[in-house]
Amino acid sequence: MFSFKPLKFLKLAVATAAFASQAAFATVDPVAVPVSFSGELTASDPVFNRPVGTSSLSAVGTAVYYDVYGFSVSLDGAYSITATSFAASGGDHASDSYFFLYQNQFDSSSPLTNLIQANDDISRDNYLSLLNSNLLAGTQYYLVFTTFNSGVTGAYTGVFDTISGDGQVTLDDGTVPEPATLALLALALAGLTVARRRTGR
Repeated sequence: MFSFKPLKFLKLAVATAAFASQAAFATVDPVAVPVSFSGELTASDPVFNRPVGTSSLSAVGTAVYYDVYGFSVSLDGAYSITATSFAASGGDHASDSYFFLYQNQFDSSSPLTNLIQANDDISRDNYLSLLNSNLLAGTQYYLVFTTFNSGVTGAYTGVFDTISGDGQVTLDDGTVPEPATLALLALALAGLTVARRRTGR
């Protein structure tokens, strides 16, 4: 038979409250979590003459469709941006994506200005793109997702991640996953609620 003991309950409530308090303070420096992104290049998207690397303009990709993702990071550190899929159509090597990383501003009419990094293929056999970058907190960055060839459209997915440290990527639209510590806090508060309901029986 269940026997309610006020003193033991009080100790449990205090311990649970302390755990919740620690979880709340832990959210000050949350562990970094990946940020996914997805989109689709369509014939209604803008086009630009993409660069080749960071020093010249392409003679092949003269009118490639593109999407732009503005983002920032919370701490200086090493970060990765990976294209995880590209279901493309049109052109040779249709699923051949291309990444360009800009700092402070992106101007499609001046594609080499503020360009700090570019990547075409992850490997010889993988036509998706990958950037590993040392990024600075308090700096505005822009990822341009585009294609190797002109006239290519299709849906794609990708992910921003932290290579080292606890820095967090946040997209300009506010997309950032909820840290695990907030989930722990919610669990602790739920425990308090259950305990209160039990005492009321």
